[in-house]
Amino acid sequence: MENLDVVMKWYRDLIPSLYYPNSQGMMDLLQALDTDNRLDLIPEIWKDIKKLGHANKAELVEEVLAMMAREQHSPEVQESFADCALAVRAAFAQGDGGRFKLEWTASSLGNIATLLLRAGRTGPAWEMLQLFKANNRVPGVDLVTAYLNCAKVKNNSAQAVELVRLSSGYSLPITAKLACRVKEEFELTNEQKQSLAEFEALTSDSDSDSDSESDKE
Repeated sequence: MENLDVVMKWYRDLIPSLYYPNSQGMMDLLQALDTDNRLDLIPEIWKDIKKLGHANKAELVEEVLAMMAREQHSPEVQESFADCALAVRAAFAQGDGGRFKLEWTASSLGNIATLLLRAGRTGPAWEMLQLFKANNRVPGVDLVTAYLNCAKVKNNSAQAVELVRLSSGYSLPITAKLACRVKEEFELTNEQKQSLAEFEALTSDSDSDSDSESDKE
């Protein structure tokens, strides 16, 4: 492939005024950005993906999110990525002019949440947790840990306890560890301490049931 600067000049001169690439063409362009380490251009490309009518292509949308969320970038780039992540989230909600809606996956939800957390967008990031529940998807252990780290930075004990509750509800294996961290790292009210004790008890009961089932096999 040509040097990326040449490719991008050609792209900006011809698209979308003279040439309308298909979704595979846009995927190839994303791969070129990845090869040349110019992921900062992804938000610009996303706008064209939407303009060209490819925002309903699940594979393309998942690739956009995965590439942005793969690693940490400068604060400026993370801000740009967070704006793009919100635009992608809107595409899931709106669909293709109301005719076609993308299906939320655990990876798409997780990648958007990760991008929002990295940019300090805690409000929209917490909204993503509700989307996990609404779409019967389970957040990953690393993502839940990232949420707890964010709550720690904000010193928000209510969010920390809520995370333990969510983790317990999803039967995540880190629930007990999360509860321990929250007790050690946050100043908790008596009510919050009681809630943590209840979640730990539920986790312990669940583990005992699992062990009993294993013994029967």
